[in-house]
Amino acid sequence: MPFMWRQRAYCAPVPSAFGAQQPAGSGSCGAAGVRGPLLRSNSECLSVFSEIPDGLLGHTTSVTMGNSDIFFMPKPSNLLKIALPVLVFMPNLTIFTRAWPFFAHTSA
Repeated sequence: MPFMWRQRAYCAPVPSAFGAQQPAGSGSCGAAGVRGPLLRSNSECLSVFSEIPDGLLGHTTSVTMGNSDIFFMPKPSNLLKIALPVLVFMPNLTIFTRAWPFFAHTSA
């Protein structure tokens, strides 16, 4: 099943996408023959590097995320670091809930 970027509301083209992508003064062919994307979308708001020039950080900007609807999902290994101490050090509440009728009794 394709991801269908264009049909999603957060991927609609932003107004700045229709501006000039190439610097003024360059001919029809750029110096390096590389041009940017024709349309930028709102999904680039999720990228930290969307406003940083391509050559500034080298290969770190070329790492892209695969097609997915879930953008921020923790790995199970990260959850274990939090969940195991909580389960181990959580107080035993059964000793209090077992005797709740005794504590709920009030003498007039």
